[in-house]
Amino acid sequence: MPSKFILNFAPTGLIPTKEMNAAVPIAPSEIIEQVLEAAERGANMVHLHARDPESGRPAYAKEYYSEIISGVGR
Repeated sequence: MPSKFILNFAPTGLIPTKEMNAAVPIAPSEIIEQVLEAAERGANMVHLHARDPESGRPAYAKEYYSEIISGVGR
């Protein structure tokens, strides 16, 4: 019987900043790019935190989430 697994990818986390780690995606386009790459490698679930692309701080505006979700759903 084939084994099943869940690989949950969390590209941003809530705390890391570019100053802490240059690879942390902040802009929606960066998040989308990393999510699509992770999906190609087998990730089948994503835990998202949107960020304000200018400040890098956590953002809760639906516009950021809408852009990210639309981008990863293509």
